[in-house]
Order: sequence, then C-alpha cells, then structure tokens
Amino acid sequence: MKKIILFILLAVCVTAPIFSTQVESKKPLQLVLSDEEKGVTWYNFTDGYNKAVKEGKIILIDAYTDWCGWCKVMDKKTYTDAGVIEVLNRNFVCVKLNPEQNVEYTFGDKTMKADVLLQFLGSGQVTGYPSTIFWPNPATNQQRYLQAGYMGPSDFLALLDAAIQKGKEIKSN
Repeated sequence: MKKIILFILLAVCVTAPIFSTQVESKKPLQLVLSDEEKGVTWYNFTDGYNKAVKEGKIILIDAYTDWCGWCKVMDKKTYTDAGVIEVLNRNFVCVKLNPEQNVEYTFGDKTMKADVLLQFLGSGQVTGYPSTIFWPNPATNQQRYLQAGYMGPSDFLALLDAAIQKGKEIKSN
C-alpha cells in the first residue's frame, strides 16, 4: 500500500508542472514583427488601385496562376526577401491578380473581368506567368510597363529601382 501511495505522489509531482504549463500556454503569444518579417502587403486590384490613386504610388501587379510553378518560386524566394519586402512596402501598392478567377474589378469608370483586366494592364502583351506590371500613375491612365517571367531577388530589386525612377520621371513631367 505504501508503494502505491508513493507512486501516486510521485506521479502527481511529476505531472503537476506539465499541466500548469499547459494552462499557461493558453494565453495568446504576443509576437512583434518588423515590416520585413510581416511580408509584402498585397491588395486585390480594386482596393490597390484606389489606394495607389489616393497616395500617388506606383501599382505593382503580380499576375499569377495557381498552376504556375515559377509563380510559386517567385512567391517563395523573391517576395520573401527582406530587401524586396522593404522596397515594395515603402514605394508601391502591391496587387495580386489571378486572371483565371471569375472576378470583376471596378476602377475609375471601368469594370472588367480578371482576364480582360490583365490584357488591359499588359497592353495585350501578357503571354506567360508570372508577369509583373508597373502602373506608375494610375490616376492619369498613363503607360504601363510589363516584365514577364521569374526574377530572383537581386534582379527584381534592380527592376524595382528602375520602376521607381520611371515613376519619378512621369510625375515630374
């Protein structure tokens, strides 16, 4: 009998800290992340368009499809790079656009389905995925620029710098 009581006491002593830890772990964990750790802030096209017009920023449209392998690589390697995240969140309004979704977007005085919108944004030149489209001044419907294909972080950063410079030129004219 003494062995049984001793075993029960030992079991209680060993398991008590485990149960108290489990109760404490139910408290929400507050994790503070920097902007780079949060990732790129993405919008749907309508919201992104309105935000870019209001803030005078360049829209970057990432045209992708669910089946595109290189789109997934770009999401995983390029759009998670700390330098890319910082430049995108500071200088652009970023939009994800899947033209294969049956969605209509309204912007300005236009309403377009996703596939028609992509061809409008890419001036009929989008032939593959991923495609990155820059719209420096959406409020005035000026020219848009297209870059087709996957780009790694360093090449993409160079492209972003060129887009920022082009945006400054357009706004100064």
